[in-house]
Amino acid sequence: MQQHGGATAALIYVLVIGAIVYFRLLRPVRLRASRLWTGPLLLCAVTGFLVWESFEQNVSFALIASAVVIGIVLGFPLGLLRGRHTKVQPTGEPGVLVVQPAIIPLAIWGIAFLARFAVRYFLPHAGPVALAASDGAIAFALGSIIGARFVIAQRFRELGAG
Repeated sequence: MQQHGGATAALIYVLVIGAIVYFRLLRPVRLRASRLWTGPLLLCAVTGFLVWESFEQNVSFALIASAVVIGIVLGFPLGLLRGRHTKVQPTGEPGVLVVQPAIIPLAIWGIAFLARFAVRYFLPHAGPVALAASDGAIAFALGSIIGARFVIAQRFRELGAG
């Protein structure tokens, strides 16, 4: 029963943080190169918190680490591809660009989070591989977001804003 309380608390925290990030990133954002990584770092922190919760459920560190690494490695190329389709426009202000919103990477992260929550809440006795795979799904989404931001950071350099 304790497991469900922790999962519910984690869900509430992530939903609040996720709602803030989603609504912030659903409109064109004026970004400085120094703030380009703020959103992904926030998602890294939330993902790290969720993965840390796995250690309490007796899933081995090696299994979780493997799932996270595989997830990031598989998600990064998708992010690179998606990042090439993100519109980045210069502004009149030096060092500032407008980045158009992209719901797909955030939707991927949200779906991965909900899938992870569903596995842990509705299948509390799932094996360690299923639990680690749910962490890998979130890492996949995070890798996708990081890959997209990597491409956007390159555009910042090309346009002389970063």
